Amino acid sequence: MSDTLSMPRTVAVDLPAYAKLVYQYGRPIVLIVALIMSIPGEVHLAEVAGWDAVNLLGLWTVNVAWGMPVCVSVYAACSAVIADVAKRHGLPNRRSAMIGAYAALALALSAQDVSHWIRADFMGSSMLLVGAVSSIPPLVAFHMLHMAAAPETTETVVEVETGDEEDEFEDDENMASKGSRKGGRPGLTEEEVQAAIEQLKAAGTSVTPENLGQILNRAPRTARRYMAMMQRAELKAQREAAVKAQKAAELKTGGATQLDLGQAQTA
Repeated sequence: MSDTLSMPRTVAVDLPAYAKLVYQYGRPIVLIVALIMSIPGEVHLAEVAGWDAVNLLGLWTVNVAWGMPVCVSVYAACSAVIADVAKRHGLPNRRSAMIGAYAALALALSAQDVSHWIRADFMGSSMLLVGAVSSIPPLVAFHMLHMAAAPETTETVVEVETGDEEDEFEDDENMASKGSRKGGRPGLTEEEVQAAIEQLKAAGTSVTPENLGQILNRAPRTARRYMAMMQRAELKAQREAAVKAQKAAELKTGGATQLDLGQAQTA
């Protein structure tokens, strides 16, 4: 094990109860309501462009205009998520994803505006409008396929938090040579962080990211990661100690059993 602490990719934050409710349930509720509210305007715009009921293979009739919300609002939501993931992990299609996200947002906004302008008689349909709306589905399909296609010579792995990572802080030269980090200060050892925590406890000061950061001369965000890493290291040590104790107990039990068998055979 290295003498430097590994940096966790996720940090546990103890949020208030109301913040947890907003974070867990508020965001999806707002997203769903916003998507529902965008449906009428986008369906109306598709109907203005000429989409209506279509008989599929003579089996049933479907109003294909209802597919426009998927091509506009849902596409905008998907593009935003894809762009964020691509940017965080440095995926090859991150530039295309970012352009698509902004274009999808502009498309969703303009679709709502144009639909309501037509309903309010501020403007009417035109050849240019019909052509623009008609081009939305194929353009969306093209961009989604483009983002899904990975280059043949590029292999990309998205790393996921596993709880046993060994990514470590090292000095600037080593990190620069690996290409994983440029600049910055050397990482702190486990002993340095533990000494700082003991210093806070001895002074009767609560161990918080702000207080620990002042002792370590690090930002509170970095101190919070060191605290999370110390907790992970402690839990790992406890698990290893439990495994060793279990193995020792099994060996002791096995040795006693063999001794009893030997005594029985001798008798």
